Amino acid sequence: MTPLHYGYIRPEVLRLNRFLFRLRGDGEFRKRFLKDPKAAVAGLDLTEVERAAILARDVAGLVAAGAHPLLAILVKIYADLDERPEMYEYY
Repeated sequence: MTPLHYGYIRPEVLRLNRFLFRLRGDGEFRKRFLKDPKAAVAGLDLTEVERAAILARDVAGLVAAGAHPLLAILVKIYADLDERPEMYEYY
């Protein structure tokens, strides 16, 4: 049975969640990410699964990799709005 609530962040996925937290909160970093996503994740100690989910902006993949669901959704929203501000009214 699938748990109804998100559990505590496991230590092994802390780097992923820190990266997403920075991406959500640091607008300049997010702009660099949107300009060159591969460069933004280069050199970070992330797994290939985490890196692929980040580059694809795959919310379900991020959550499956251990990202906090709300953080994964917020990162997608912020990135979408930075790229297409006209989408604001749809969020």
